[in-house]
Amino acid sequence: MKSLRYLNAVLTLIAVLLTANLWTQWNTTPGGDALSVSTQAKAVGLTNAAQQRKDMISILKKINDDTTGLKSMLSSGSARVRLEAGSSK
Repeated sequence: MKSLRYLNAVLTLIAVLLTANLWTQWNTTPGGDALSVSTQAKAVGLTNAAQQRKDMISILKKINDDTTGLKSMLSSGSARVRLEAGSSK
């Protein structure tokens, strides 16, 4: 019988908390917007997809050029790495 009392108490507490949560959400926003599963998407920044693609392509070309330059420096041996012991930043 003790476990049944405990179960009833826990279930009652959960029901009260869920009711309080529902009441809070319903009354804190106009028309119960907090209960809505979906929200409306809003575009921020560029909304022109063609311009976004052009910008992305130009950025990728710049990254490719930088990477090619680094690769050629490493291949030719003109890039040098020097390690110094005891220096920390």
